[in-house]
Amino acid sequence: MERIKYLRIGERFDYCGYIIEMSIETPPELFYATDGGDEWEPDGGAIVTGRFIQLFIDYMKENPFIINLTTGERFFHLSQFNFWHKYKEEYKELETEEEGEDWEDIEKKWKSFEKTILFDVYREKFDNGDAFYKWYYQARRTIQQDIGLFTGVEVLRLYGAEYQDMAFLMAMPLLHVLEVAETKFVSYEGIDDLVRLKQLCCWLL
Repeated sequence: MERIKYLRIGERFDYCGYIIEMSIETPPELFYATDGGDEWEPDGGAIVTGRFIQLFIDYMKENPFIINLTTGERFFHLSQFNFWHKYKEEYKELETEEEGEDWEDIEKKWKSFEKTILFDVYREKFDNGDAFYKWYYQARRTIQQDIGLFTGVEVLRLYGAEYQDMAFLMAMPLLHVLEVAETKFVSYEGIDDLVRLKQLCCWLL
């Protein structure tokens, strides 16, 4: 498992199944989301690069937890939309600095790399909806048990699961790109480890 360098894992939002993508090839730099929308663009309000990540960590720690009024559960989402608006002028400056990047070349490299990615979709079948949703919500909470086993990952993309914390990041010393979509966290433990990333993208549907 330590040979795997690219990993995308989590919920497939269109029909409550789970996806896994992986590759043992080294991902090109910079990360380019050929399968996404505008969330990786500065104007999309989701991407943070190296110089802003510490600011984002501090910003997240200042925000209150979300409380589920029915269950009393406390959690938070990593989301950069409001953060992006707070630092909008600085983002414009950053966007100008990055105009020198050859994004067409980066896109070509990623399209070539994607041919090395293995992909599968998993979805349990049940006789009734109650049994399915019991499995579905349990699966959302158990993905974290396996994440830390992928110690060689350089690009990690997490979709729609529930994590106790971000301590698993410490088991991934080579990680430099993280994408987090529609993902819950219960504790801030491990969040300071985000500072070593080169690219961070967090978004909600």
